[in-house]
Amino acid sequence: MRRLAVVLMLLAAPAGAEPRQLHGIKGEDQRLRMEAREFPWSAMGRLNFFNGHCSATLIGPRLIATAAHCLWNRRTQKPFPASSFTFVAGWDRGEYLRASKVTMVHAAPNWVLDGQERGLASRADDWALMELEEPLGDEIGWVALGTSQVGMKVAVAGYGRDKAQVPLAHVGCRLTRQALPGVFIHDCDAVQGESGGPVFGWSEGGLRLVAVNVAVIPSQGEAGVAAGGDALRPLAERLGAGKATRAGSASRPASLDLGQSLR
Repeated sequence: MRRLAVVLMLLAAPAGAEPRQLHGIKGEDQRLRMEAREFPWSAMGRLNFFNGHCSATLIGPRLIATAAHCLWNRRTQKPFPASSFTFVAGWDRGEYLRASKVTMVHAAPNWVLDGQERGLASRADDWALMELEEPLGDEIGWVALGTSQVGMKVAVAGYGRDKAQVPLAHVGCRLTRQALPGVFIHDCDAVQGESGGPVFGWSEGGLRLVAVNVAVIPSQGEAGVAAGGDALRPLAERLGAGKATRAGSASRPASLDLGQSLR
């Protein structure tokens, strides 16, 4: 049986880069600006590092989930040290809710930190958990992990390189198929900078982080690629992830009923 090589575009955004083409937009851009101080968007933030940014989500008091490929420094061809990362929750044009340095980085157990592209199969392990210096989740809240299912409505969010100063989300798109164990294809609009951003869905009776957004397949209609949330659970639970989604006192109630939109 012949194997078809799939060319992926990872979604980490280098600093100062002007977008030439917005890979990840399927037609008319369906992303909308979200209110950064409203939950659950407040639990999402920019993950800043020396020469770029990704997106990440609070999943516990001191724990965030993001994409593993964000750990690689393309300039030095070495992994970033944990001290290179700062998570800024609720970032919106220079204002934010809370920020914390990262103290510890945990890539997926099978992820190889060498900067090499290994194709679609490797995306199942393209996730990482980071421990924060400050317990931001106690004030902001967090979104618990959930189960990914083909066909479920989702919201994919992050800080895209074209509008990197505000949180954007495509709400009501879907996980269209499971390409491989732990690898889901979605039809949501998402561009560079949104790597590591949340894929929110309605799971186990509540709003959950059901996957992490990681890549785009330009040759397949700009289809999005996400790493399934179930794979994160064993490590996340050992590191103190919340068992249920919880809004904190620093977050305002959402003006958009995301649960109603995703059920």
